[in-house]
Amino acid sequence: MRKIPKVNPIIFFIVSIAFILNFYDVNAQDESSWSSMNPLSVPLKVRQEYYKKGNLVLNPSFEQAEIGKNDSLIYNFKIAHWQVIGKAVQLTDRTDKFYSEKDAYQGDRAIKIIRTAKDVKEMDNSKEGVLSDYIKVIPGNYNFLFDIRLQRIIPGVYPDRFQGRIGEDIDIRLQFYDKNKKPLDPGIYFDYVHRKIDNGFKGFAFSNYFYIDTFKWARVSGRTWAYPFSEGDLPDNCRYVRIFFGLNCPGTMWIDNVDFQLSKWNFTPLERMDSFFKKKYDLTDLLIPTPKSVKDKQHIDLNKKLINLVWDEANLPNNNPAITLLKERFSGIKGASVKISHSVNEVSSPNELQIIFIKNDSSLPQELKEEFQSIEGKAQGYFIHKKGNTIYLGANQPAGWYYAACTLTQLIDDDNAMLDYADITDYPDFTGRSALLFGYQNKWALEQNKSLSDSAIQASLELRNKQLKQQLKDIDFYASYKLNDLYSLYFNLSKRWWLPGNFYKTYFDTIGSYCSENYRDIMHVGVQFNPYFHFDMEQMVDTLSDSLKEIFSHGSEESFDKITGVLKPGLDAGARTVMLCADDYVPHLGIIRGEYTLFNPADKKEFTNLAAAQAYLLNKLQAWLDKNYGHVRLEFVPPAYNNWFIDYGRGTAQTYFQDLTSHLDSSIVLVWTGDVIRSLSYDAANMYEATELYKQKPMVWDNSPYARMVESANGGYPINYPLKSVMCDLFEPLDISYPSDFPSYLNSHYYSNNSGSGEINRIKNITFADFVWNTEAYNPDFSLFKALVKCVGEKDAMLLLKFNDAYFKFVADWGQLRMNKANDSEYKLNHAKIENANQKIRNLRNAFNALSPIDNAGLKQELKSTMDAKIEAWNKLVKTISDEKS
Repeated sequence: MRKIPKVNPIIFFIVSIAFILNFYDVNAQDESSWSSMNPLSVPLKVRQEYYKKGNLVLNPSFEQAEIGKNDSLIYNFKIAHWQVIGKAVQLTDRTDKFYSEKDAYQGDRAIKIIRTAKDVKEMDNSKEGVLSDYIKVIPGNYNFLFDIRLQRIIPGVYPDRFQGRIGEDIDIRLQFYDKNKKPLDPGIYFDYVHRKIDNGFKGFAFSNYFYIDTFKWARVSGRTWAYPFSEGDLPDNCRYVRIFFGLNCPGTMWIDNVDFQLSKWNFTPLERMDSFFKKKYDLTDLLIPTPKSVKDKQHIDLNKKLINLVWDEANLPNNNPAITLLKERFSGIKGASVKISHSVNEVSSPNELQIIFIKNDSSLPQELKEEFQSIEGKAQGYFIHKKGNTIYLGANQPAGWYYAACTLTQLIDDDNAMLDYADITDYPDFTGRSALLFGYQNKWALEQNKSLSDSAIQASLELRNKQLKQQLKDIDFYASYKLNDLYSLYFNLSKRWWLPGNFYKTYFDTIGSYCSENYRDIMHVGVQFNPYFHFDMEQMVDTLSDSLKEIFSHGSEESFDKITGVLKPGLDAGARTVMLCADDYVPHLGIIRGEYTLFNPADKKEFTNLAAAQAYLLNKLQAWLDKNYGHVRLEFVPPAYNNWFIDYGRGTAQTYFQDLTSHLDSSIVLVWTGDVIRSLSYDAANMYEATELYKQKPMVWDNSPYARMVESANGGYPINYPLKSVMCDLFEPLDISYPSDFPSYLNSHYYSNNSGSGEINRIKNITFADFVWNTEAYNPDFSLFKALVKCVGEKDAMLLLKFNDAYFKFVADWGQLRMNKANDSEYKLNHAKIENANQKIRNLRNAFNALSPIDNAGLKQELKSTMDAKIEAWNKLVKTISDEKS
C-alpha cells in the first residue's frame, strides 16, 4: 500500500482558506459597493448571469389569469404575478365575444384601462392600473419595453380650466425597493441639471403630447427622459422593482408584452465582444453589409481556375465599376486567370468558373425568374445564384450589379485562393446611405483667426489639396461598402456662406468628376448650405444688428441669387441632392429657444410668419432645381428638428409645422434627429410625434456615432457619468435602439453625421453601412468585430479593443476627477488616487505599444494623439487642483 505523506497543517490551512475565498469570490464580495453608476463594481459573472436571464417579468402578456363571473366586459379577474388596482381595469380576451382582435397585441389577453371625465377627479384622484409582483434585480442598467395602444387621451381633469400636456397622466412607473423590500427614493441625481430627477416615472414617451386621439398598438420604451440622461439605471441599493401601469386622465389605454431585463450597457466593449474571438467564421459570416438571405454555402477552389466574366455591352459598358472591381480582385488571386467575354458559353471544364451579369428577361429559366421576383420592386436589389460552374449576378438597376460584385469580392479568400461562396438575395432597407465629404476652412475664414500666422494659413490651404486626393480614395472605400450619398458640410462655407471661395468649385469639380467617371448611378453628391449661418448659434432676434438682418431675406431675388450661386458649383458637377439647413442659427424670440421668428424687415412685411417665408423659399428653390437640373432631391432641416426643440416651442412648433406643411411642395423631404440632438433610442412614440407634425415620414439625421463619448456639457458618459466611460468605444459602431420595423416609419434616406475622414471614422462608418442596409440583422458589437477584422485582421482587432479598454478606464478617472472638482471647490486629490491613475497611464501606454504590429500608421497616429491629449488633460487638472490647494 502506498503511504500518504503527512500534510503540514499550516499549509493545509492556508490552501483551504484560499480555496474558500476563491469559491465564494462573487458571493462574498460586499454588495453594498455595487453601483449602477460604476458597471465594473458588480462582478462580471453576476452581470453575465443576470443578462442571460432575459425578461425578468413573470406573466408579461397577462395570459395567466383566473376569470370570475362577468356579465359582459371582464372586470372580475385575477392575474398571476400582477395586482389590479382600482375599478377601471379590464382584462381583454380576444376569444370573448365582447372583445375584438385589436384588444390585445399578441396572444389573447391584455390589460385595458378606461377613465372617463366623470371618473377622474382633481383632488384624491384614484389610482387605476396594474402593479407587478416584486422582481429581483441587481444594481445596473435595464431595458424596459412594452406594447401599448391609446385612444382619446385628454390630459388633466377639466380641459376647460387647465390647458396642459399629458405630463404624468399616462402613469407608467418603476417602484424601487431594497433587499428588505422597503421603498427607495425614486430620485436620481443628474449632474447635467444639478438636481434629482424622478427616475421612477417611465411614461415620458407621451408626456409632451397635448392630447392623443389614436395611437395604434406599437412597441414603446419606458423612459424617464432622453439623452444625455442615462436611461435605465436603478438606485444603488435596489434589489427589487415593481412595475406599475396606470392612467390618470380621461381616455383608454391597453398594455401587453411587458419586458424588463438587464441591458448590454453593463459591459465594456471588450466584455461584450470577447466571445466573438473564440469562434471560427466563413467569409459569408463576415459580410458587410449583412445580406438579407444567405444560403447554400460552399467553398470553391480558385487555384488554377479560369474565371470567365461575361456581360452584354448593351447593358454594361467595359468601364462599369462592377466589371472593373471583379477583374481587379480575381486577377489578384495567385494561380487564377481572368477571361473577358460578351457571349455566354456552355462551361464544360471543371477548371472554368463563369460569372454572368444578367437582367430580367422572359427567356430566363424558372429558377432565375424566381430570383428576380425576390428583388422585384426593391431598389438597388441584386442576387447571386450558382448553377453548375456558372455564377449569375442579377440586378434590377446598374447599382445592383455593382453591389453584387462588392459582395462577391468580399467572399474571396486570397490567402487560400478560395471563394467562400453562397447564394445571396439582397436589397437595402434605406436607399440613401450617407458618407460625409471632408471639411475644410476657406481662406477668408482662416484669415479671421488672428492667432494664425501667414505660413500657418498657407499650410492649411495646401493641406486641402492633400485631403482632396485622400477623399477620392475614401470614395472608393465607402462605395465598396455600399454607402452612396456623399454630403458636403455647410461649415465649409464660413460665416460668409454666400462667398465660398475658389477652392469650393475645385472641390466639387474633382469629386463630381471622379464619381461620374467611376460610380455613375451609384455614388451621388449632396450639397449642404445654411442661409442663416452668418448669425450666432441660437441668437435672440433682439440682439441682431440691422446689417446682419439685411444679409439674407426669404423673399428677395438678391438673396435667392446668393443661394443659387452657392449651389451651382455642386450641381454643375453632378450633385443630385440639396440640403437646406435651418438648424441652430435661425433667430428666436425671448430668452428660450424654440420660438423661431422672421428677422428681416422686408420679410416681415411680405410673410405672415417664418413658416410662410420658408415654404415660399423652398418651393421656389424646388422649381428652380426642376427647371435647371431635372430631378434633384431637396431636403430641409427645420429649426425645430427634433422632439425636444418641438416641445421647447410651447405650442409654436405645432403652429409652425401646420403652416409649413400645408403650403410645402410634397416632394421636399423634412429632416429629423429624433427625440433630441443625439438620439440613442427610437420607438413608435417619438417617431409618431414627428410624423404627425411633418405630415410625412421624416428623414433621420443621426448624431449618435459620437454621443456616448463626447465631452461637451450636454455630452456622454465621460462628462455626466464618468465611471460609465468604460462602456465607451473609440471605434463605436452605430448603436441605437429601434423597433423591428424601423425603416417602415421613416423616409428611405438615412443620414449619419459621423465624419468621413480618418482611419477611426472609416471603421465606424463601416458599421453604419451594415446597419443602414439591414437593420433587422444588425448587431452593433458583431458589426464592429467584422469591421475591425476587415481593417486590421482578427489578432490586431483584439489589440485595438484592449487599447480601448485601457484608454476608457483612464478616462473614467479623469472624468470623475473633473466632476469632483466641478462640484466641490475644496476637493483634495489624495496620493493613492494619483498613483492609481498613474498606473492606468502606464497600462494605457503599454496597450498602445502593443499596437506596433498593426500595419496602419494613420490609425496608430490617431490613437496616439487621442491618448496623449487625455494624459495632458489629466496632468493639467491635477496641477490645477494642486495649485489651488497650495
